[in-house]
Amino acid sequence: MSQQPIAHSEDLNRLRDDGYSICINGGYLVVGDVPFVDSEGAVHANGALVVALTLAGDTTVQPSDHTAYFLGGVPCDPDGRPLSHIINQIRADDLGNGLVATCYLSAKPHGSGQYDDYHHKVTTYVAQIAGQAHAVDPESTARLYRPVEIDSEDQGPFKYIDTASSRAGIAVLNEILGEERIGIVGLGGTGEFLLDAVAKSHVAEIHIFDGDEFLTHNAFRAPGAPSIEQLKARPAKVDHFGDIYDQMRVGIIRHPYPVTESQVSELSGMTFVFIAIDDAEAKAPIINHLIKSGIPSIDVGMGVEVVNGRLTGSLRTTLVTPDQCSHAPDRISTVSVHRDDDDYRSNIQIAELNMANAAQAVIAWKKYRGFYADWDRPHHIMYSITSNRIVHDEYAPNPETEGNESKAV
Repeated sequence: MSQQPIAHSEDLNRLRDDGYSICINGGYLVVGDVPFVDSEGAVHANGALVVALTLAGDTTVQPSDHTAYFLGGVPCDPDGRPLSHIINQIRADDLGNGLVATCYLSAKPHGSGQYDDYHHKVTTYVAQIAGQAHAVDPESTARLYRPVEIDSEDQGPFKYIDTASSRAGIAVLNEILGEERIGIVGLGGTGEFLLDAVAKSHVAEIHIFDGDEFLTHNAFRAPGAPSIEQLKARPAKVDHFGDIYDQMRVGIIRHPYPVTESQVSELSGMTFVFIAIDDAEAKAPIINHLIKSGIPSIDVGMGVEVVNGRLTGSLRTTLVTPDQCSHAPDRISTVSVHRDDDDYRSNIQIAELNMANAAQAVIAWKKYRGFYADWDRPHHIMYSITSNRIVHDEYAPNPETEGNESKAV
């Protein structure tokens, strides 16, 4: 992980200057070489204190809480008794990126109950743990002044550290998506929100396909708030959104054209594809190619109409996988229907429906990959605007819930 916050943060610099062995790993500050006493009263020099970072860009701000993790064992006093005054739970926590904690720590500082900065937090915890080791072995210390290796940039997708995952304790789940190469076909209203959500996951690549320009009406059903100068420039959609998310991450590949029958082979390198286009006939070659290539996909769609002066309709999410694809022809229309009273085309003020459709699809993708738990494993989901009901069917077998016939609605 990028070590820039150490160079840009006074409190982290002080820790390094004081001789502590520190690095940043997956949104956590890791303090190595912390000596501790085990249950037999023996001193070990290989403990590590791990705390979640709170950053503003690449600079630390005041720690958001008083907790921490310990790696390497259970820190005890010289008599072998666990340090219960700072140990909240003795448990294994997989924090991701090779960090597996043995204890969850909780110790508030005196006074305000908040740590001033990370130097204050780390030195307080280390004094509690290493102080016990020092009582047994006066030569032991966490301040070893080791030579600092040249910082190397992390090969992950983001240009700054994902502290949201470390704060939530879900960094290890990000590894499930780390090898994904996602295709998003269509950057209309729903496709734009698909990109917004997928871009904030740890996928390796995101390929965006769209041949249209970003015009004024698009601004009212898209993430963000473009300026009038941006709209006057009439950028290609892939460039408008590519420029936005390039600020946050790498791996966004722009394809400024639609996916036609002659170009479906460009999807062959994907591991998962979202289809978010309203041209029904254009979907057929895409879906057929993905099925033949064994590439899972999700097709999204919505049907909206005016009834008694109000909008009603439904949002659809259809998952098509190599082992369950027979339902696709029945669920996904590949025949265009032209209507003069197509309310969806005339009413563009429905960003929340695009957002909801995209969220439903991204959750379904993450469930398929095992990021979220999924008892019923449906491949077809419909949300009714009027009744507020979610109905799903086309269930995949789930060995974990075999015998459970409940189908949530």
